[in-house]
Amino acid sequence: MAIELSNLSFSYGTSLEKPLLDIPEWSVGDGEQVFIHGPSGSGKSTLLNLLSGILTPNKGCVSVMGQSLGDLSSRQRDRFRANHVGYIFQQFNLIPYLDAIDNVRLAIHFSKKSTNSDSSADIKALLATFDINESHWEKPVSTLSIGQQQRIAIARAMINKPELLIADEPTSSLDQKNRDIFMGELLELVKRQKTSLLFVSHDMSLASYFNRVDALSDINQAGGRA
Repeated sequence: MAIELSNLSFSYGTSLEKPLLDIPEWSVGDGEQVFIHGPSGSGKSTLLNLLSGILTPNKGCVSVMGQSLGDLSSRQRDRFRANHVGYIFQQFNLIPYLDAIDNVRLAIHFSKKSTNSDSSADIKALLATFDINESHWEKPVSTLSIGQQQRIAIARAMINKPELLIADEPTSSLDQKNRDIFMGELLELVKRQKTSLLFVSHDMSLASYFNRVDALSDINQAGGRA
């Protein structure tokens, strides 16, 4: 399984009696693409932070690619995330003064898959796959369009061929045309690389791209609010 949750409970602060998330059981299979939706404040981003090991649950088990994250130290979770999980952030989180190549190279730097060999060819091939023109590869990403920055963010998330890709509201800043292009490119790539995808959004118009659609309210007995 790509993701397995069992008896998971999470609260911010000390309010353990009123958890934000209370998920008895939930899983995502290897190679599966899942769309999970819920309104703002329902706990979607908190769930993603638990799955990526940024947060740890108050109780219960979070297993990703067969590894129980609770068995790892904070540093080990960071390393596990760099090696096995790709993350597309809502605000991209690119380094604005770095160019496209160096932004993607950062993901390799933090992974054990990093080697002394030059990774430029792989990076350039991936940027080309996402229709980033060669003339833009060495420009600061802050000078590029939102659509271009989004595709660079995908390339960074996918450069290490992660087993699991997490996408957190990644289309919120895109117009419909760029959104449709983004979704096509993303789904084609994860299928080709046999990557499990967890795509989180409040935009139900995106559900049509997925065979499996889960409402967070259906799996979260706490009815989260944060």
